[in-house]
Amino acid sequence: MKSIYLLTALFFGLILGCGTPKNLAEVQLKREPYLQMAFKDRISVLWQTDMGTDSELRYGTTKGLENRRMGVVEKDGNIHRHEVRLLGLQPGTKYYYAIYSNGKRLAGGDAYFFKTEPADAYAPFSFFAMGDIGEPVADGGFPEVTSYQIANREEKVDFGIGLGDIIYPDGESKFADEYLFKPMQVVLKNTPFYPALGNHDWHVNPDKNFVKEWQLPNNEHYYSFDYANAHFIALDTREGDLYDAEAQIAWFEADLKAVQGKYDWIFVYFHHNGRTCTYKEDYKAVMDLYPLFAKYQVDLVLNGHAHTYERLHPFDAQGEVLEKYRGNTDTYPAIGNGFIQITTGAGGKLKSGWAPGKCDENIQAKAAHTGHFSVIKIEGKKLEFQVIASMGGAVLDRFVMEK
Repeated sequence: MKSIYLLTALFFGLILGCGTPKNLAEVQLKREPYLQMAFKDRISVLWQTDMGTDSELRYGTTKGLENRRMGVVEKDGNIHRHEVRLLGLQPGTKYYYAIYSNGKRLAGGDAYFFKTEPADAYAPFSFFAMGDIGEPVADGGFPEVTSYQIANREEKVDFGIGLGDIIYPDGESKFADEYLFKPMQVVLKNTPFYPALGNHDWHVNPDKNFVKEWQLPNNEHYYSFDYANAHFIALDTREGDLYDAEAQIAWFEADLKAVQGKYDWIFVYFHHNGRTCTYKEDYKAVMDLYPLFAKYQVDLVLNGHAHTYERLHPFDAQGEVLEKYRGNTDTYPAIGNGFIQITTGAGGKLKSGWAPGKCDENIQAKAAHTGHFSVIKIEGKKLEFQVIASMGGAVLDRFVMEK
């Protein structure tokens, strides 16, 4: 999507000035709008149609939608990708929006809104985290069940992060709508979402699939962003090894160094686990990052890959349990020179025929084996972590950290 911004306003003036062929009035929406890059003063709204038309976004702080902005369109096979970027928005403000093509309203209403990041660094906020999402319903997947729980929470989250394996069985764009965007559209139309790549997303070239579906920072394989008093870093663990490892690790450490002392919370997320008591192996490439997590005060490390839930006791730089925190499974202070690693990998797919047992290495604090997502709420220097069951919404695990 980035390349389409080489198009100019003059181009659109010529297109719109030539008149609209009658058949374009029958344009159909192929993908509901979804939100990216939603920060203090900006946001990107993306959607897809079945034919080439103009892109118009009407938006405002009231349902009157007093503002208009034209976007750009890119043809991709039998579909057309639309994107409108808004700049100069007010921080901490709720905006309603609707999308139009050739004057025809394609989507809008009470559920179509977004909220910009608050200007106050200590304003409370929350986000969801889940991995292994887009499993086909025919194969036992339940992404629409998880989406329903997220969308109908009494306290709405501000955004979400994806922990890899966003689309099954392979991360091809042709599967994206049926297996991800349709079941999650009730969330994505008003909740920005920032996914990381997983091994199934890597079964095909992500630069020709994953990258064109999303509008993410940096090179989209690994990136970071800030929100209020927190810093988020997404990494690409590919097939259990790091993509472009030397460059990615150098970038990762430089990014961590740059934010030291500037934020109260640092979250790192990706797909593969390090040490684990689940059915997955321990991935050395992730464990090799443990010294950086500990050195640079990373608070939570979130991953998917294992289709289950697991929270480990706080680790040190060598991946050994910090014994002084072992008994504090519900409350933690700031963890000096350590971090908590959490697998939350059953957003739409559950490992059948397996359930967590006792871990011989005694590193596991809590575990649950059911479809779920995690919600992290930040209030200044207090963090509350909850794991919510996709079916029924029960709280499966909870802990608090206060600094």
